Amino acid sequence: MAAIPQDLLDRIRALEREVRTLTGRANIRPALNEITNGKVKIAEGGSLEVYSPSGVGLFGVGQFGPFYNHPDGTPQQGIAMQREDGTTAFTIRANPTAQTGGAMTQAISLWDRNGHIVIGDDTTSGRGIGSPALPLPFQRLNTDIVITSSSFVGCWFAGVQAHNPVASIQLEFGAGGGSTCEVQVQYRLSSEANWSNMGTGSVTAPANDVAWKSQWWSFPLDRADFEQLVYFRVQARQKSGTSGVICNCLGGFTRRTYGPNETPDPPATTLAARAFAAEAAPEVGPGYGLDYPFQPPPHEPAAGQFEREPTAPDTKPAEPGLRTLDE
Repeated sequence: MAAIPQDLLDRIRALEREVRTLTGRANIRPALNEITNGKVKIAEGGSLEVYSPSGVGLFGVGQFGPFYNHPDGTPQQGIAMQREDGTTAFTIRANPTAQTGGAMTQAISLWDRNGHIVIGDDTTSGRGIGSPALPLPFQRLNTDIVITSSSFVGCWFAGVQAHNPVASIQLEFGAGGGSTCEVQVQYRLSSEANWSNMGTGSVTAPANDVAWKSQWWSFPLDRADFEQLVYFRVQARQKSGTSGVICNCLGGFTRRTYGPNETPDPPATTLAARAFAAEAAPEVGPGYGLDYPFQPPPHEPAAGQFEREPTAPDTKPAEPGLRTLDE
């Protein structure tokens, strides 16, 4: 007769306990709302989307739908955030039209509730701000409003840091009876010695009357790097006649490009210019060069300000795996 182990019943009970344990673990559903000590990878055209309880899309990152395909038909990858009312708030994407630079170039944009880009980079030139447009603070140079000189006289001047790639300036100029008023708009970098003429305009008055003209000038900020100091100057003269002329600046601003033809020429980066900026670095803001205004150092809080009481470090390491957020 075969020998029967004395602990057979104990072995059967142990086996039953293990079966019950495995069965219980199989019925446990792991928490899927937290990830620790790891990362999530979404690839191959996938996306992550978040919706409100009412079904409104709030956040999405990854591949956009066919409406936003590039002109060559390839899907576009980007980011979009919406308010809970469904209006777009923030995007990193290219529009399917050329309105903001074409569908091949993505812009970082903040949107208002009516679908306007209120803050965004310039997609056509790839340099600086596209929106918003920024004002040019023109100041009058001469105290004599009526100009009788036959040589050009400085009338208006503005200096700004270049944030947008294009400048637009509007002038109103007039001439007395029988005289001709001629104006010219000039531009240069603060580091340059010579002015560049960006355009001229003129108006001639009849013998016994006055004549007025309003005209816009728009031109790219050639050679200007981002936040580089640039100057604008308006000059006028009485080209002919003796009745006198007048030049008024109605306003000006810098703005985004409206097409590839307004893309500025790139800034000149030569070894001499870099050495010159490095030599001047102790006297100006760090990394800006001589043609930038002085930037004060950041404010340092007083000793002890904003300091927290030291706390003992948590020596218990986080357990790996998935768990609920309220644990």
